[in-house]
Amino acid sequence: MSRRTAQVLDSLNSMSTTQIFRESIRVILLHPTHFHSISIFLFSPLPASLFISHFLLHHFPQIPSSTIKITDHILAHPLPKLLSKTIVHIVLCFPSSITFSLLGRAATIQAVSDSYNGINLDRRRLLVRSGLNWIKLLNTGLCELIIVLGLLGVLVASLAVVPKILFAWGVCSEVLGFWGVLGFLGVPFCVAFAHVMVVGNLARVLSVLEGECYGFETLIKAKRLMERKRKTALVMALLSNVGFRLIECLFDFRMSKGINLWEGPLLVSMYSLLLVFDTVMNVVFYYACKL
Repeated sequence: MSRRTAQVLDSLNSMSTTQIFRESIRVILLHPTHFHSISIFLFSPLPASLFISHFLLHHFPQIPSSTIKITDHILAHPLPKLLSKTIVHIVLCFPSSITFSLLGRAATIQAVSDSYNGINLDRRRLLVRSGLNWIKLLNTGLCELIIVLGLLGVLVASLAVVPKILFAWGVCSEVLGFWGVLGFLGVPFCVAFAHVMVVGNLARVLSVLEGECYGFETLIKAKRLMERKRKTALVMALLSNVGFRLIECLFDFRMSKGINLWEGPLLVSMYSLLLVFDTVMNVVFYYACKL
């Protein structure tokens, strides 16, 4: 382990969001070839699927309308068009998010850990160990999904039942009750969802670096580990998601103006590199919480 790395590890505990940001850049620049290879071969299928879904929604606007009709039958109220589009994105991105994306995260987490431990990075070893860690990441991700679906189930059940109860009691119409319940529960749902996301980000790092720890056990441990640095985790997640949304908006803008053939791969590469950077930040944050 180099003297510089030892000094960094000693100072990680007191790092702010800006310092974690800088340290993540330093780690990536130590091994740019390895991290760039991970972004191309493992992470790129996810943004490619995402941009394909944007392309389909742009050229086939009837797809969200079909989703709205389905939710109208379930809830008796149509979802906003934005939520319908989000559902389409999730469906199309799900296969790559549980395969290539998880392998990419496992490889990135292991690469950062090896870098801190003074182990020479080897592509073949990273790929093999990523495959071994994939099932643990999948298990943890499914547990996180169960929690998110539970939160979503409470919200959907409330939207489906409470407006009808309010209408039966003569308090207000069903439409007004629907939007009232959505406004009342929307903020707590978003806060809870954000906390589940940041805990899940740290839990994925724990799943790779801490042996047999995965699933709900990892989520509980991650929640305890980040207790003192929750604000830092939320800021990191916010910055990452802003970056992801900016690239998506740029793709939509270029598609509406007439996107060139070379711009698609460029935006996929940008999104993939941001996924690598986001994962590296979460690993650095793990060490900041651990030390």
